Amino acid sequence: MKHLFLITMLALGLAHETRAQSADWTEVVWRDPQVRYLLADLTLNGGKTDLYRKYAKEERDPDSIEAIRLWDAGARVVNTNAFERKWIANKHGKDGRVMRIVHRGTDRTILGPEVLLTSDLGFQDSAMRVALLHFALGKPLSESEGRKHDVNTGEAIRRWKAGARVVNTNWFEMRGNGVERRVFYKGTDQVAQGAHIRLNSDVPYPETNVRYFMADIALGGSIEFYRAAAERDHEMGCLEAVRRTEEGFKITNLDLFERKKVDGKVLITRKGSNERISGMQVKLSSDFHQAADR
Repeated sequence: MKHLFLITMLALGLAHETRAQSADWTEVVWRDPQVRYLLADLTLNGGKTDLYRKYAKEERDPDSIEAIRLWDAGARVVNTNAFERKWIANKHGKDGRVMRIVHRGTDRTILGPEVLLTSDLGFQDSAMRVALLHFALGKPLSESEGRKHDVNTGEAIRRWKAGARVVNTNWFEMRGNGVERRVFYKGTDQVAQGAHIRLNSDVPYPETNVRYFMADIALGGSIEFYRAAAERDHEMGCLEAVRRTEEGFKITNLDLFERKKVDGKVLITRKGSNERISGMQVKLSSDFHQAADR
């Protein structure tokens, strides 16, 4: 189960323990895979919402906020018969075990996209993504505000205002004006399909967190802390930071940063400054390869 590792990070990383770092989690849109995982937990725990309401209200966790919004709107997991909520062995958990939502009859933790919600049936995901792509490529939001009655457009507007963005706009181009405006795959006459439109909310971790955690590790933070947190708290940002670090991803501007204690808290800052950096200031070797592909 997601025990909201971000709280753990704040409690441990910013106190005297100083081995982990806080995250930019309040600055990002919810993560759809995590929201679905939380809704599966809510469905299988008998609808006990107090914990996630606490996270949503007091910690402003985006995943919990969206999960509670959907729950209160009546969203439920359709395929609960495929899952179960159980304790499984894990050396990083309390008493050597952790609570997880797993595939029934196994110890394999489910992935968010495997969860089907009743709310998925209320709009067409492909059409919603195409609408978001139009906004990303320059269509004024005001042109669609009058079409909120259309559930696909309305959902796209809601997500856009919440921070959802298309991350592979370089695949597409917009042609035409006004009502004739259409989006195509770049350099072709093929109309863009929603299945190929990727959103920042599609991955189970905020990229800004991953990069910040990687900088912390590179500057002397404990990779084992992040590995344990990923295992214990189902925190995907930590898992991804560990994976990239171990696979050899390099931070190309590490010389600009330092890891130091500021007002009793360990932070990653720019050299000569006491202001905590955003993870998106951290540049990776993989960024250059992605830019070359565009």
